[in-house]
Amino acid sequence: MLIEVSNIPPEGLHVALPAEELDLGNSAGLWEGPASVRAELYLGRSGRGLLIGGTFVGDVALICSRCLESFRFQAQDRFDLYCALGPQAQEGEERELAVDELDVTYIEEGRIDTDHLLRENVLLGLPVQPVCREDCRGLCSRCGANLNLGSCGCQDPHLDPRLTILRKLR
Repeated sequence: MLIEVSNIPPEGLHVALPAEELDLGNSAGLWEGPASVRAELYLGRSGRGLLIGGTFVGDVALICSRCLESFRFQAQDRFDLYCALGPQAQEGEERELAVDELDVTYIEEGRIDTDHLLRENVLLGLPVQPVCREDCRGLCSRCGANLNLGSCGCQDPHLDPRLTILRKLR
């Protein structure tokens, strides 16, 4: 959804976004398909910029980093963002940002893209190493069987003879 900055009244604007599919971009094997995200936003004017605050709840199909099975994860968080309406570089021109400009988002073309804003915050809310459950046993290192479904029947793994001395330590 695009929100025109010129349509935001001086007292601010409350926006409720119903649950919709949101493309999270290239997953690199960390999630499957789009997320279902709903959000509540408040957009308020502040000097030469906008303050955007809100909450979101998103349901994402993640891939477990131990057993490689898909599972549902609910990402939710609160965010606050300052967007400046200030000067921008012209097309093809590069401009170096000052130190105090590094934590500011700039509004392009006088519109706020809520999909971009939510995508960024949902991705920040995902775990670095997702696991389907705390006691996930993962995959057998020899045959690749999912150990959450039961024992795979592989014999004890072949130990490096140089490490046999470590079996005596207990």
